[in-house]
Amino acid sequence: MADGRTRVYITVDVECAEERITGDSKSPAMGYDLRIWGRFVNQREPLGIELIMRELEAHGQRGTFFVEAIGSYSFGMDGLTNVCQALHSRGHDVQLHVHPVQRRADWHTRGEARVSDDIADYPVEEQARLLLEGRDLLVRAGVPAGELLGYRAGNFGANNDTWRAMKLAGLVLSSNYNPCYFNKNCKMQYPGARLGLFETPEKGVYELPVTNFIEPTKRFRHLQITAVTLDEIKHCLLRYRALGVKEVTLVTHSFEFYFLDSAEARRGYPNRLNVERLRGLCRFLEENSRDFEVDTVGALARRLADASPETDESEPPSLQFPHSNAIHHARRVVEQAYKRVAQRFTFG
Repeated sequence: MADGRTRVYITVDVECAEERITGDSKSPAMGYDLRIWGRFVNQREPLGIELIMRELEAHGQRGTFFVEAIGSYSFGMDGLTNVCQALHSRGHDVQLHVHPVQRRADWHTRGEARVSDDIADYPVEEQARLLLEGRDLLVRAGVPAGELLGYRAGNFGANNDTWRAMKLAGLVLSSNYNPCYFNKNCKMQYPGARLGLFETPEKGVYELPVTNFIEPTKRFRHLQITAVTLDEIKHCLLRYRALGVKEVTLVTHSFEFYFLDSAEARRGYPNRLNVERLRGLCRFLEENSRDFEVDTVGALARRLADASPETDESEPPSLQFPHSNAIHHARRVVEQAYKRVAQRFTFG
């Protein structure tokens, strides 16, 4: 970080949806039009990746889009190609995302058992095969092979073997280490972990951890743009910079900026609060460009592949996570309640 700025990575997981069973109810599989583009019959403009790109570009920024590849077997290669080419043609970064369950997104309709969606549940050789398969699909979809160096697991469901699998697959930069998910899907554990970029036990493979803070309830919370307040995001950015952390990584998804009314009727509505959070983040980063630089995972991965490591012993250890405060926490509770009310009134 030659100019001393903190690098900020705005990462978007781009994915379709498999069939999901909750109790006696079943959610249908949803493909590229609904889940990624956010195209609805009652909306003039799409509410998915087109909206996200537009907000970023309005402030001169580019995002990293982790595009799920395996779902193309269920939802069509043309759909994957259209998504990748739209993102890449506008200068955004495309990297690999894998949800194994989406190979057969209609698993329940077929009468099949649901396979594990966490890559950590597979042997390292199978993990490597999945990564190579996904990478090849993205190349077929038009992403230059030399640019595909980063990987994020579906559900952050990776383990330490995933770093080994990445090395076997020729991938350089993981963005999976997520303390918020340690009790859920993420099985990565490493005493050398840091708040920012660190080299993994697999030489030549690096980890760009998902940025977390500690809530007043003492739990980890990751910087998910649509699940924390703008004040919390700003507070974390400033605290991480004060701590000397060189990289901050935020997450969101292609489907988080709309309310889905009906998949069958293809009706949805903007989630205005989430859109305002994204817009406010982009504005804050633009206004504070002396301190923050919006970078991409691909650009960082290429620098790591071509040069010496960017980590150093002066970086703070992973236990010094910033804390949120009670006021920010209370505001988030209010905002999330507002979204639930807005959704209910929108759909009548």
